[in-house]
Amino acid sequence: MKIFLDTSALVALYNTDDSHHEEARATMEMIRRGEIPFTRFYTTDYIIDETLTFLSRVVKNHGLAVEVGKALLGSPFTSIIYIDQDFFQRSWERFQSVEGPSFTDCASFTAMDDTGVNHAFTFDAHFKTAGYRTLGD
Repeated sequence: MKIFLDTSALVALYNTDDSHHEEARATMEMIRRGEIPFTRFYTTDYIIDETLTFLSRVVKNHGLAVEVGKALLGSPFTSIIYIDQDFFQRSWERFQSVEGPSFTDCASFTAMDDTGVNHAFTFDAHFKTAGYRTLGD
């Protein structure tokens, strides 16, 4: 199964003070052990931006942000989708048509649709509301 990595899951996984930390660790361990079938992770440059900024600015741990960035950017199991002008426009159109999800969420939904990803590792209810299956919640 293809799994989209969302900011909420990444922050929870790496931030031991996050309220979802134990759930995130347990979910990732289930993926590692094969209890959750897995073929590849997908995420966007927007998600990496949000995650690293949050860890550096809110958690106030720049070293952790750099460590997570290196892990994501160097992972042989993760495809990073970069937002170009066409992708941005399609995400903008989606954002205008729904109330609730952030623009980054809409970009994530566009990425998921483009890559055929139906599952998201997230603690953000907007993914479920948008019709995707979620892990971690």
